[in-house]
Amino acid sequence: MNQKKFYITTPIYYPSGQPHIGHAYSTILADVICRYKTLIGYDAFMQTGMDEHGQKIAESAKKQGLEPQVFVDKMSKIFLKLWAELDINYSSFIRTSEPRHVKVVQEVFKQFQDENYIYLGTWEGLYCVSCEENYTKTQAIVNKDGELSCRVGHKLTTKKEASFFFKMSQFQSWIKELYYQNPTFIIPKARVKELTNSFIDEGLQDLSVSRTSIEWGVPVIGNNNHKVYVWIDALLNYLSGLGYKQKDDALFQKYWNNDDVEIVHLMSKEITRFHCIYWPIMLHCLKLRQPTKVISHGWIITDQGKMSKSLGNVVDPVAYINEFGSDALRYFLMKEMNVERDGIFNHEIFLECYNADLANTYGNLVSRLIGMVSKYNNSLIKKSNMPLDDLSIQLLNGARELITATNDCIYSYKIDELIHNILDFAKHANKYVEDTKPWVLAKENKKDHINNFLYCLANAVRVITSLLQPVLTKGTKTMINQLQLNKEQLLFDKLINFDLIDNHKVGISIPIYNRIEKNN
Repeated sequence: MNQKKFYITTPIYYPSGQPHIGHAYSTILADVICRYKTLIGYDAFMQTGMDEHGQKIAESAKKQGLEPQVFVDKMSKIFLKLWAELDINYSSFIRTSEPRHVKVVQEVFKQFQDENYIYLGTWEGLYCVSCEENYTKTQAIVNKDGELSCRVGHKLTTKKEASFFFKMSQFQSWIKELYYQNPTFIIPKARVKELTNSFIDEGLQDLSVSRTSIEWGVPVIGNNNHKVYVWIDALLNYLSGLGYKQKDDALFQKYWNNDDVEIVHLMSKEITRFHCIYWPIMLHCLKLRQPTKVISHGWIITDQGKMSKSLGNVVDPVAYINEFGSDALRYFLMKEMNVERDGIFNHEIFLECYNADLANTYGNLVSRLIGMVSKYNNSLIKKSNMPLDDLSIQLLNGARELITATNDCIYSYKIDELIHNILDFAKHANKYVEDTKPWVLAKENKKDHINNFLYCLANAVRVITSLLQPVLTKGTKTMINQLQLNKEQLLFDKLINFDLIDNHKVGISIPIYNRIEKNN
């Protein structure tokens, strides 16, 4: 039987400035989803990368006295360093300045020209340099001072220049039919209404897909003074990173040109328009399959509102990693943020979450188990022949229910719900200790009762640890070493086989997640 395949992408990040908590969240979420898919048996592939062309990049490079290529080379190292510190296990990292990508962009653009999807004209309108996005007057926001801005708040400028246009308007009915035929194509569903109301129902416009006023970009073949619009350029990374139109296209054939593959694009909500209108139309014109799903998550905001340099509320992920470790940041973002709405990053809640969940509930549970196995049974877990009591049966049934719920959450991409389920079960396991009172059983010399208790608790901890691996990538490795679990005992389809932990010896417990003092 062929292994199921899964391909997930992050947006490729625009490196005009330092990476922030939003970049970290998108990438961690993609990494965690990919790891969970791998855990349940998929052949999973994750791609991330850098969107390195455009006017804003050229301006940022100029401010530092650098050529654009030198600037993006420097910035890519900063992003890659952050992914390493966050323990991101990406399969492919694509940069749009790479020759392999540039070649694909030029060939696709030429194909669109040859097939009469693109024509030459004049573009005049409002433009956001920061977002690299065109706006009509009806789409622009009027600020208090009368200036026009984009949805994010950046100032819009008026432009007029020769441009190639993509005939998006002829696909207005087609894109609406795509949404109708695939009601789960976009998560959350509210994004569909936003797209249709703002961009489709009012009349889908032909898209300006080249610039003559920009020097740093992919040249149009046969018309080098035109540079390919950065969003046509950027979207093609999802194909070029797999080897599309390249000599070695094995990854493309395996992870895209295959109807059995589950393909997921993950991004922040402000770029949904490009991924859910222009990208599907481009794929349709290329006669390629559509992604299975687009996850358009909300923003991370603070108590002061949307993060901005002027408010001084931008959260630096590096500072949190350096002080608390990558596990703490990964766990908090995955538990507290929900893809369907904006999430608040609050330092006090971060500390409470770490102490309550990682130090107390999970970390303490592992320490208690190893300590009791050492104290009561010479570090050996051994099930007795005596039937399990009701509390033990309830605990193992809870483990079975958690495993089933994990499958459901992974298939619906509800990672925050999954983590809450795991945490609730960990609390159940801690309560099982209090209710069973092994210290009383030891005094009464009820050896069989203690053996069954340790057997059931060890299985609960085994399930919890296995299911937390995609999130707590470092701490769980240490826990697994202390519990002396092997690969088979941690396999998802073997978690329900509780006897794998019978006659099992544990190691020595050393606390992994120590409590954080509130003055940090």
